Amino acid sequence: MPEAPAAEPAQAAAVPADPATPVPPVAAQPEPAAEPPAEPAELATLREQAEQLTEQAAAAKQRAEAAELDLARLTVIRTAQLPDALAARLNGATAEELTADAAELAGVISALVTTAAPPARTATGRPPVEALRPAASAPAEPVEDTPEQISRLVWGK
Repeated sequence: MPEAPAAEPAQAAAVPADPATPVPPVAAQPEPAAEPPAEPAELATLREQAEQLTEQAAAAKQRAEAAELDLARLTVIRTAQLPDALAARLNGATAEELTADAAELAGVISALVTTAAPPARTATGRPPVEALRPAASAPAEPVEDTPEQISRLVWGK
């Protein structure tokens, strides 16, 4: 009979002293399912599938990162009001780096545009006019096409 008094204190500890305090229910732990071990061929197939899925996930992640970088480049290039063709020339991994590079590129382009000024006008302020003449009129300088004239031009004799 010494066992009976020992059981009562264990029950007394489980029951709260105040009956108004609710006792949280004890969740029963589910037993792990006892499945038969998988065959080696099945395990190899599962490993191959897991490797393929891991590779596909890594490739998808790389494509997503590249697409996000392209989007950031286009956003920055449009904000800087530069041509879209220059987006591939921007360097940087973050929006701040891309913005700084776009500002530098815009500065270089504006410097090139200002140095390539249009040609200066003539002293009179008008563009030069070609001296046009009709085709039927004789040239202002005589044409030297006789053998004697050509030899004088070539040999100076």
